[in-house]
Amino acid sequence: MQELYASLAALLLVLLLGAGMQRRLSLPEQFYEGANALVIRVTLPAMILASMDKDFSLETAAASARLVGIAAAAFAAVIAGLELWRRVSRLPARTLGLYQYLILVGNTAFMGYPVIRAVYGGDGVFYASVFNLVHNLVTFSYAISLFARGRKIRWRSLLSNACLMATLAGVLLFLSPFRLPSAVHQALEWAGEITIPLCLLSVGARFARQPLRTIVRPAAVWWVSLVRVVLFPLVLLSVLRLCGCGGVTLGVPCIMFATPVALTAATFAGQYGADGDFAGKAVLLSNLLAVLTLPVVVWFL
Repeated sequence: MQELYASLAALLLVLLLGAGMQRRLSLPEQFYEGANALVIRVTLPAMILASMDKDFSLETAAASARLVGIAAAAFAAVIAGLELWRRVSRLPARTLGLYQYLILVGNTAFMGYPVIRAVYGGDGVFYASVFNLVHNLVTFSYAISLFARGRKIRWRSLLSNACLMATLAGVLLFLSPFRLPSAVHQALEWAGEITIPLCLLSVGARFARQPLRTIVRPAAVWWVSLVRVVLFPLVLLSVLRLCGCGGVTLGVPCIMFATPVALTAATFAGQYGADGDFAGKAVLLSNLLAVLTLPVVVWFL
């Protein structure tokens, strides 16, 4: 347990280092765009594939199947709740769709993987990648449709997602009797090791770019953020414990559903004509709150 808290403290220190880096260097928006692209398209897929280059075991396969089932059930429940909200809400359709997207899509890559790796090590990355299969499917299908009802699902965007492709390739690799050549595996591990510090530096730097007083209004930004980082993990933790889940089948889903609003939310909001400024505030506030709430979730686990 002491090692776990030391790892979480290290995560916080790297976040603070990122904030100090931004104040010192005044990094432009292009830095964040480049960092996001590097993580999502290169280093995180490399880390996922390296973590899945392991010998097949029935125990691991069974735990992975349970995680996929838990993810599917959890997202189905959330989507059912969002659809019920849509039927009774009097909010404008564009505003409601934005709120629903912010609640549904989490920052699993930049906040979920670092915490899970700190808790469960390399095996945790494997299980997080399996769980995230469902998250990615929901993100690039139903979640995108929330911005405009009736818009066609962008299957091409889903199929071009490097993290999803790396996970699918990793699952096939895990199920096969073959392993990657040692040089390839080492290269993927080295590239993957960049992911966690780069994610944390980027998130920390974003905190320093905007005064706190500008991201706490309007009130809606608070409840959207709190639903993601407080309500989701508490409900899921209670339900999974009642179902007898433990270990990674309890920890990975709770941590993934405790992640803040995805960093890409503001970009997608602007692309589809929603309120990008509100989305940006939700991103910053929820990520700031998650620095406090994620260690609490881990403590409960």
